[in-house]
Amino acid sequence: MSGADASFLYFETPATHMHVLGTLVVDTSGSPGWSADDMIDVLQRRLDLLRPFRQKLALGMLRLHHPVWVDVPETDVREHVSRVKCPGAGTMVELAHEVAAFASIQLDRSRPLWECLVVEDMADSRAAIVFKIHHCAVDGVGAARILSALFDLGPEGRTEAELLGAKEEARALQKPEPSFLDVAVHTVTGLATRPWHTARVGVSAVKAVTGIVGRRVGEEDTSGGAMPLTAPRAPFNGAITPGRTVAYIDVALADVKAIKTAVGGTFNDAVTAITGGALRSYLLKRDELPDSSLIAVIPVSTRGDETDVAANRTSAMFTSLGTDVADPVERLKVVHRANIVAKGDQKAMGPDLVARVSEVAPPNTTAALARLYSMLRFADLHPVVHNLVLSNVAGPPFQIYMAGVKVEGIYPLGPVMEGPGLNITVVSYGDRVGFGIIACSDNLPDVDDLAAEFPATVEEMLLAVR
Repeated sequence: MSGADASFLYFETPATHMHVLGTLVVDTSGSPGWSADDMIDVLQRRLDLLRPFRQKLALGMLRLHHPVWVDVPETDVREHVSRVKCPGAGTMVELAHEVAAFASIQLDRSRPLWECLVVEDMADSRAAIVFKIHHCAVDGVGAARILSALFDLGPEGRTEAELLGAKEEARALQKPEPSFLDVAVHTVTGLATRPWHTARVGVSAVKAVTGIVGRRVGEEDTSGGAMPLTAPRAPFNGAITPGRTVAYIDVALADVKAIKTAVGGTFNDAVTAITGGALRSYLLKRDELPDSSLIAVIPVSTRGDETDVAANRTSAMFTSLGTDVADPVERLKVVHRANIVAKGDQKAMGPDLVARVSEVAPPNTTAALARLYSMLRFADLHPVVHNLVLSNVAGPPFQIYMAGVKVEGIYPLGPVMEGPGLNITVVSYGDRVGFGIIACSDNLPDVDDLAAEFPATVEEMLLAVR
């Protein structure tokens, strides 16, 4: 396991759950009697294609170096799948409450780090399939690629003959459980090379800082560029507790594209400006809007053409949300410019600096510091690093099916971190764009009110750009 992957284990505390979730809302009207058993059957048949679903952790000697993955000879899918009937009228709000409870529980590290919750009996003959996977196993892009092994292009699914080639290829990648000697060599090698890697990381960090400062000084216009530790404090920022609150919302993909085209920007520009507008409206109504703009951290995929999707390949950039700009078009322009500056800073930092820093982090020390930071609620004491995490992943543009039923909507959820306390993850699917909002339940209990601002913001921006 790489240091970048392992860091998600080290930073996990009783309050910080380092797993990601994906909610798929499905239409079961064409399959009377559909239940969690149908999902279990598909998972069991395709387990060979789901590498993180059949691996567990093997910790290094005395946890002095990063863990390794080992294949589990037999995985009982039923032990990882649970079911619940959606309460009340079975609405999306009630589904979100069930998922929030599911998200508030950490994964058991003694077995493969995933779970699946099937929420049955939703309104309008719908159900939901919710996957929870530890972030040490996948990033957002990796999760999408892995789950694609469960997707089909029709309700009939795939035949065993169609799956045979992929299964044989997956079996060829299986690794035997490491012996005591293997773990010892892994640990000793990591410890022996750590000073060398630390020195290299130090040189790279100096170059990165010099590069960012140099381009900020050299460029004529770096307006809108955001920097860590300069964010204003929002009411949902600070130390967090284990409970989570969740909300889902979706908007038309055509509307988001119309907004981004208005200033010649990107899809990410539009998503960032929409999020900024929704947060501005939410905070204004509570008389809690800071004078300066909120700052988001946006994960950036550094994934190339490598076939190993079960790993993290990400960097990050800091950008302004333009929450201090009232005019929707001007906010979009500010965000567009801020993202250009942020991409330049991220490029100057290099695609793998974060991963290389993680590689040399001592496991025991890092985990102890993370727990101490959380226990002493340090996030309430120092300046805010950033206000939220905002990420977006491209989903399938065509209709997909899972376990014989049509997928109507996809809503991802990322981890909630100490400090920001809020994570918004976005995925496009078909002609819709789904927003998954997850926060600390103590810091943002009225997350439904925030979610309601997103459609209104899209309408406001559409009117403005037209």
